[in-house]
Amino acid sequence: MGMLLKIIQFYARFTLSFTAVGYWWRSLFWDKTPPNFTGQVWLVTGASGGLGRAIVLKAARHGAVVLAAARSAAKLDALVKEAPAGTVIPLPTDLALQRDTEALAAKLILDGRKIDVLVNNVGILNNNFALTAEGREESFATNILNHFLLTERLIEKEALRPESVVVNMSSGGMYNAPLMVKLMNVTDPAKYRGVFAYAVHKRGQVELTKYWQEKYGPRGMHFYVMHPGWAETAGVQRSLPNFYKILNLILRNGDQGTDTAIWLAATKPACPPGTFWFDRAPREEHAYEATKVTKDTPAGLAEYLRGELAKA
Repeated sequence: MGMLLKIIQFYARFTLSFTAVGYWWRSLFWDKTPPNFTGQVWLVTGASGGLGRAIVLKAARHGAVVLAAARSAAKLDALVKEAPAGTVIPLPTDLALQRDTEALAAKLILDGRKIDVLVNNVGILNNNFALTAEGREESFATNILNHFLLTERLIEKEALRPESVVVNMSSGGMYNAPLMVKLMNVTDPAKYRGVFAYAVHKRGQVELTKYWQEKYGPRGMHFYVMHPGWAETAGVQRSLPNFYKILNLILRNGDQGTDTAIWLAATKPACPPGTFWFDRAPREEHAYEATKVTKDTPAGLAEYLRGELAKA
């Protein structure tokens, strides 16, 4: 009964805000000036579908050259055809694998491109337990470990410009978990719970953004973490079928879910550590008192991720 009550309270509290209804209302008061990304180079992960695809197309249509990384070469080829000619460069990569992510970073560094905007968008919610070929729980590797790897490599090799923007695509799911480093990579199928694992990873993105802000912010780099709202994507339809069935008529479309990412890249607003962005404004990073309680730290999370990468 307690869990049922919590679910009811959660939906009562957030449905109007997180769906297209909240977007429609808030957007009435926004500046509608189109962004100009002419001359910029963007890197977007998870680019072949959902929010990643929408970000690629919006950035490209506003002047950017977009490096689009995703697993499906066929979907990336279709994306190239939809975007303005010459604006999207496909980079087929399995971002669940460390070796593929390392290879992507090495290619970008060797090519000598300087990236203005990195969007760590790729993410999955697995209802069923799955291990990668490298022996890691698949959603952990996809949702946070290889975000960390790619971002660190590009910074280390100065492939990100000094004034670059990094946007980490988190989720409202993170409201359901504190920072829990030991539960990042659950490799015991009996202990795996897909929705909670997703929440842990998404909370991790929030904390990792704090770490990067403190470490690299003084160099002039801009780090943001955001919530897109509840958007209609193939991933949501597959992983949360009941949620999708009930709310699909008011879920956000790709343009609505990605608006804040585009706005952050265009405006580079001031961002005190701990700021969680949603619909162009800073929001509370905790919805419940319980998620504030943790012995872990952003630096401890980064240390854990480095240790995990060193095992390979």
